[in-house]
Amino acid sequence: MKISIILNKLIRLISYIDCVARYSWRFYHWGNRATIMKPDLLSQTRAISIGSRVEIRKGARLQTIGPWDGKEPKMIIGDGTFIHFYFHCGAAQSVIIGKNVLIAGRVYISDHDHEFDHPELPPIKAGLKVAPVVIEDEVWIGEGAVILKGVTVGRRAVIGANAAETKDVPPYTVVGGCRPELSAKLISQG
Repeated sequence: MKISIILNKLIRLISYIDCVARYSWRFYHWGNRATIMKPDLLSQTRAISIGSRVEIRKGARLQTIGPWDGKEPKMIIGDGTFIHFYFHCGAAQSVIIGKNVLIAGRVYISDHDHEFDHPELPPIKAGLKVAPVVIEDEVWIGEGAVILKGVTVGRRAVIGANAAETKDVPPYTVVGGCRPELSAKLISQG
């Protein structure tokens, strides 16, 4: 039993040293004992700050896009946050994830989407609509959840599995599913 504990600690130490060597120099900030395991995509990492004791599992896509002033990071992941497999986060302006946040697998967080105000243009040429996203401390985000531009998720809130959040979530609140406002909007436009 003691050997397995020692072996587990040794594997974690090797993983941490590997992450420091591979990734720490590429980021705006890399916290003590932070790890990221086999990311699928890291884009413009100089604009990303990773806190201490952050663990990001395999398949992550961390993307910052557009111009950056070099002063403040566009994406911040706070101390003690744990992110499961295949997380995708995109920041054109600002995505801030607080401390001790638990994020399940396949979660998507983005502060931007494509404009559709010009129907004659294809989406890729129409530009972006951007609004900052804030995930406060100790939030739990369930499997497959989506958090879109302009949303603030309050402290210790819980976002249920496969929820699509387009509006702010108050602190200490549990939300789930697809919000009726979004469904009604899509139906009325369709």
